[in-house]
Amino acid sequence: MATLLRHPRPGFTWNWWAVDTKGFLVQFNDGAAPEHLLAHVDRVDAAASWAEVNRSGWFDRDPLPLHAFVCNGELPTYTRSGVLASPLRLSDTPAAIADVATLVELNRAVGDTWTIHLDEGWA
Repeated sequence: MATLLRHPRPGFTWNWWAVDTKGFLVQFNDGAAPEHLLAHVDRVDAAASWAEVNRSGWFDRDPLPLHAFVCNGELPTYTRSGVLASPLRLSDTPAAIADVATLVELNRAVGDTWTIHLDEGWA
């Protein structure tokens, strides 16, 4: 059965997080998310606000310390933003982000994947 995917506010930027099967944090930007996450949109928005305020403490390292993917449109296709040497594990993630990342557990490890089609069994 396919996962239902939706964007809570089409046309607006929305960041959300997930954890892959190896325990790594994954950030998704600007696209659809699994529909069950939309019941927690206020929590996800609060985590995104926290990340913005606390960016210099954990989020602004170069390269970015997490697997990050961006969507260019409303389709559930995400492309990797870059390659990193030491991705952030969920266990090392600040609580504000880890709390919402555990709401979406991916069915695969992100590893060195460049494109994620969320509607193809990832979530």
